[in-house]
Amino acid sequence: MLSDTPAPRCQLSVIFALPLEAHAFEGLVTGSRLYHVAGLTIATGSLVGQQVAWTVGGVGEAAASRAARLLCDGHDPRWLVSAGFAGGLNPDLTRGQLVLPDRILAQAHPQLPPHPVEASLAARFWQHHPPATTTLISVDSIVADPAGKAALRQATGADLVDMESWAVATVAETTGRGFLSLRVISDAAAEALPREVARLSQPLSPVRRLGTALGAIARRPGAAVDFWQLWERGLTQAQRLARGLADLVAASAEQP
Repeated sequence: MLSDTPAPRCQLSVIFALPLEAHAFEGLVTGSRLYHVAGLTIATGSLVGQQVAWTVGGVGEAAASRAARLLCDGHDPRWLVSAGFAGGLNPDLTRGQLVLPDRILAQAHPQLPPHPVEASLAARFWQHHPPATTTLISVDSIVADPAGKAALRQATGADLVDMESWAVATVAETTGRGFLSLRVISDAAAEALPREVARLSQPLSPVRRLGTALGAIARRPGAAVDFWQLWERGLTQAQRLARGLADLVAASAEQP
């Protein structure tokens, strides 16, 4: 529901890139209220007894940074979480695996040191999920084929790849907040994504995204089957992500 009341302060705020990533999480939250701010819809509600705020900010560094700053301005969270899907670079990571990286790199800023994650909150989360030392790298465009993933891993040593975590981590650092990235592996290192996914993963309005998808299907009818399979897999992966976020919110409630 839309709300005219002042937005509440939330201990933890979550930034998703895509609606599908947020879908199952939104189903777990109760008492949702929606706020329209600067063209984004920001939502609040209760999850495992804690107030949370979240938004679907869009794909890429600029969109993620903007969404994170709006959440900081409106809700003053203690922690920012970049949540969603990621591509696997390390062959040991399997599709559907939940990963909480312990450091964040940026392909566009190789001279900068990695962003760390909030160690105390991560440690509580890892009580429920076995820890693993993993490095995430954020890039400017999707890495869709095994050869590209292997090259990126060899060049950077990263274990998984996304397009938003570095931007959110940067906002967290500059505003004095804790940061975590929680990701589900959508495609393993040896798996190739349909070539049309690269275009659909760029910053696009909903109308342009639909037009791009329809154009792809017109040029290659088999793309419709690929898109449907990705959607079905995405629904399952979003459920895994939502359960992980619920555990993370519960862990945040135990922080002093």
